[in-house]
Amino acid sequence: MCSALLKSWKAKSRKAKISLWFFAVCLLLLILTAIIPQALSTQVSQIPIVQSHCRRAESGDPRSPSNPDIPYVISPRRTLLLTNKPRLHWNQVLGVKNYDVSLQKGDLVVWQTKVNTNEIVYPGKPELEPGGEYLLIVKADNGKFSTDEKPNARGFTVLSKQEAQVVKTAITQLNNQQLPDKVKALQSAFFYIGSDLKSEAIETLEALISGGSKEASVSRNLGELYWEAGVDVLAETHYLNAHTQAIANKDMVQQAQIAEALGHLYVALDDQKAAMKWLTQARNSYKTLGNKQRVEELDTHLKQFKSTSDALESFGAMVFAIS
Repeated sequence: MCSALLKSWKAKSRKAKISLWFFAVCLLLLILTAIIPQALSTQVSQIPIVQSHCRRAESGDPRSPSNPDIPYVISPRRTLLLTNKPRLHWNQVLGVKNYDVSLQKGDLVVWQTKVNTNEIVYPGKPELEPGGEYLLIVKADNGKFSTDEKPNARGFTVLSKQEAQVVKTAITQLNNQQLPDKVKALQSAFFYIGSDLKSEAIETLEALISGGSKEASVSRNLGELYWEAGVDVLAETHYLNAHTQAIANKDMVQQAQIAEALGHLYVALDDQKAAMKWLTQARNSYKTLGNKQRVEELDTHLKQFKSTSDALESFGAMVFAIS
């Protein structure tokens, strides 16, 4: 009884969230319609897809994934899904030639196949049930499973037909606007992110990068999405690329925000040296920008972090001496 009520509440919460983002997109379309001439002449890099202040992403798996011998799931994980035929993507393990791939719902295996690549598009049959949580499980021919990742990757849930229709309507309206394709892609990604459709947002942004995009905001948002999904290896890669692009574009604001995000990422990864380096760099960038509030906040954070680091180092030295 409680479980049914909880599922019903979660479904209603998702519908409310998606409806809110649908309203936001409609409002955005009205604004874009009014400024189309200006938008057409604006550089894509100036069109944000998230708030200008970089928030700290939350990753429940701070050390995961870390073993390159494991075919850990890259996508979809910890996300809602719009499509019934998602692209299933996992880490390509060096020396591995074949993978056994399956989808599991609860204790039931609903589909399985064997491939010699590290991705496959789900064929759509049997049809994935809306609201049901699925887990992608991959076994490499080296005997390693994707579930060997500790803690295990989260699964994914398919939107209901009604929820999916709201999203598809919003995306269709975005695509019907007389705007550059890159702008449409960025705004679509913005809507996917707001609707917790991480896989769709990741694919949209990855396509922009494959198409030659050098915008720091694209790489930065990919970093945040991968961090939220728990794929910290790719989060680090895209954050570092974003910082390099921000330097090339002489975008000091992006440099500060991305450096801060990297600092928090390395704190989560327990890499104290890298964390101090990037948080200090963020602090210095904010000082150059004249943002005294962020400088003071980071100064406090750095002092606390250094104090904790020194205490742990002293404790480790004491334990070593005793042993």
